[in-house]
Amino acid sequence: MRRFVLAAAALLLSACGRSDDAESINSECALSATREVAWSRAQTPDVITTSAQGPSCAQAAVTFVARNADGDPLWVFSSTYHDLTVGGGFPPEGAPEVTREQMESFLTTWADVTASRTSGLPEWREGAPSLTASATTFVYETPYDRETYEMLRARDLPMICYAAAPEATQCLIIDPTSHAPALMVAYE
Repeated sequence: MRRFVLAAAALLLSACGRSDDAESINSECALSATREVAWSRAQTPDVITTSAQGPSCAQAAVTFVARNADGDPLWVFSSTYHDLTVGGGFPPEGAPEVTREQMESFLTTWADVTASRTSGLPEWREGAPSLTASATTFVYETPYDRETYEMLRARDLPMICYAAAPEATQCLIIDPTSHAPALMVAYE
């Protein structure tokens, strides 16, 4: 029994050492930006926080988090700086370094979500096989069928939109039935 306790203690101490090393490696690019936005509840603003964490800013994982006024997470989206600015996941060999200033600017811009209403979305025309917008270059996609999409659009719900790729945007609503965040549309 004593050997087991000593072995367990040694493992715990070695794990703690590795955690510190991993934390120091991942902290070379630890940055964040925040913005308040009225979305889930009109009377209290939600907080959008974008953050970067990685051994360098070029290697950082970036995260978009929407929290309600109580601090509860509503939506989380993660990617890489390279995937969101250029596309393709991680930078190729020989790619230029990403400076802290570039990352700070990116995070500030990413946190600046667009707040709008579902009534501003394009109509899904009767008989059309999918959601298409006339007189626009955007291609829209929705997880909803036409009847549900048009009902949500007509309800004029608050919606926030954020960048999900270099030329792609995702727009979120608070579903009136479940009271949970839901993807309303994505467009490129």
